Amino acid sequence: TLYGGGITAFIGATIFEIGSVLLMLEAINENRAGCFGWALEQVYEGHIEQGVNRISPSHDCTHHHANKGNLVGKSANADSLATSEKSATASAGGTPPGARSWIWWPSRHELTTHYLHDLGFLACSAQMFGASVFWISGFTALPGIYNVIENHVPVLNGVYWVPQVVGGSGFIVSGTLFMIETQKRWYQPAFGELGWHIGLWNLIGGIGFTLCPIFGFGTANWRVLQASCSTFWGSWAFLIGSLVQLYESVSKHPVEKMKDS
Repeated sequence: TLYGGGITAFIGATIFEIGSVLLMLEAINENRAGCFGWALEQVYEGHIEQGVNRISPSHDCTHHHANKGNLVGKSANADSLATSEKSATASAGGTPPGARSWIWWPSRHELTTHYLHDLGFLACSAQMFGASVFWISGFTALPGIYNVIENHVPVLNGVYWVPQVVGGSGFIVSGTLFMIETQKRWYQPAFGELGWHIGLWNLIGGIGFTLCPIFGFGTANWRVLQASCSTFWGSWAFLIGSLVQLYESVSKHPVEKMKDS
């Protein structure tokens, strides 16, 4: 119905947008403990004007900001990176020296040297872009808006169907990048990683949400049916991915009770 479908579509699109913002905040605040040279450079930049001098990361640095050879910026030794991250000396408050405990948005230097080489950040960016554009179709689905534009095909296509195509494409890109992020090689699936399955289900959901408006551009009965079906199974795919992600998030830092010896 107009009211039931329109209102729930708006609520769902809004939740998508809020979740994407939180996902982006998580991406830019995760694993902020770097090597000593990297942390020293941040302190150095706080006292010296930009462009005067630069401190280059050490050749022994294993963090991906030292690798400019590819888009991902993957470290040469992922195992040593994990070890160095775990063994980093923490301050009394639990924050490694030279690292900020929380940021709302990275600086331009951090963006160009770190985050644009991080697949997770790129995936979150695609997710947020897709959700932001997709929200337009959720807004225009509201009663009082949709029933006015539904008889004006050019307007309906421009503000209702096209944002769904663009937004769904963003979800496809995001899900694909999340899958590749967990894989040792871009062509080798990581069936044993929960993050890979989350990306897979989000990819399937994005395909469904993209096919829906593609079918929706027409008015034939079979197109209307396929548009509804695409939204249906796409929504279920996103739900499954969300449940797997919820399980992963609550299992990331388990609390174990030690038995008395």
